[in-house]
Amino acid sequence: MQKTLLFSLLLFSGTVFAQTPEQIIRKIYPKYSQKNQCHQVQNDDSGDYCMRLHKRKIRDTAQGKLMYLLYRGNHFDFTENREDGTHVLSGLAGFFVLKQKSGNDWELLASAPRENVGSYGNAPEEWTFHEFGKDKWGFLTMHGDVHQGVLGSHYVLFHHNGGRKIGVSWLGASISNYGWYGDNCEFYEDEPKRQKDCVKNTLESLDSNIKILRNQTPSGGFYPIQITVDGHTGQKKYRKQVFRMNFDTKSGKYIEPKNYVLKNIDY
Repeated sequence: MQKTLLFSLLLFSGTVFAQTPEQIIRKIYPKYSQKNQCHQVQNDDSGDYCMRLHKRKIRDTAQGKLMYLLYRGNHFDFTENREDGTHVLSGLAGFFVLKQKSGNDWELLASAPRENVGSYGNAPEEWTFHEFGKDKWGFLTMHGDVHQGVLGSHYVLFHHNGGRKIGVSWLGASISNYGWYGDNCEFYEDEPKRQKDCVKNTLESLDSNIKILRNQTPSGGFYPIQITVDGHTGQKKYRKQVFRMNFDTKSGKYIEPKNYVLKNIDY
C-alpha cells in the first residue's frame, strides 16, 4: 500500500512539473499579446519587441535529445499595434536550448534571450542552422547597416557549447564606402588628377563568404571558421584571400585574427 501511494505521488508530481517548450518560454517571456500573437519583450531602454518563434530544430546529441529554439522580433508599439523601428534601433533575437526529459517534458539547458542584431528596429529574417563542433549546434545570420553612405555587415553566430552556455560571435563580412567617398570624389570633377587620386586611394569595397572547417582540428570543441575575402581597400586588392578564425575558450567566441582586413568594422 505504501509503495503504491509513493508511486502515485511521484507520478502526480512528475505530471505537475512537466514543462512543454511553450511553458518554458512563457517563463522567460511572460508577457504575451493575444492581439498580435507574439511575446511582448522589453529590451533595456530600447522599448518593446514583438517576439515570435522563428526556427525550431531537434538533434540527438551525446547530452541527449536537444531542442534549439530561435526567436526573433522587431521593435513594436503595442498601443498602436504596429512596428515602429527607426535607424538607431536594432532588432532582437533569442536563442534557447532545451533538453528532453521524457515525452514532451523538457528542461531549459541554456539561453540567450535578448541579443541585439539587425537594424532599423528589425531582426534579420534569414538564419541557417549549423553544427559548429561535435554536438555543438547553433544559428548563423547576417547583420548589416549603413552609416552616412558607408555600408557594412557582420556574420553573427549563435553557438551552444553542448552544456549550459551560449556564445555569440561577430565576424566582419563586408564593407563599402562608395556611397560616401564616391560622392566626395565627385567634388573634384574640375580637377581630374585630384579626383583620380581620391578614387584610387580612398574607395574600398570588400565582400566575403564563410565556411565551417569541419575537417580541421577543433579548438575548445569548435571547428575553425574560414572567411574568404574579395575586393579592394584603396589600391590594395584582395582576391579570394583566406582568413581563419579559431574559437577562444576563454571568451567563449570566435576571434578575428589581427591581420583580418574586416576586423573591427563598426556595423
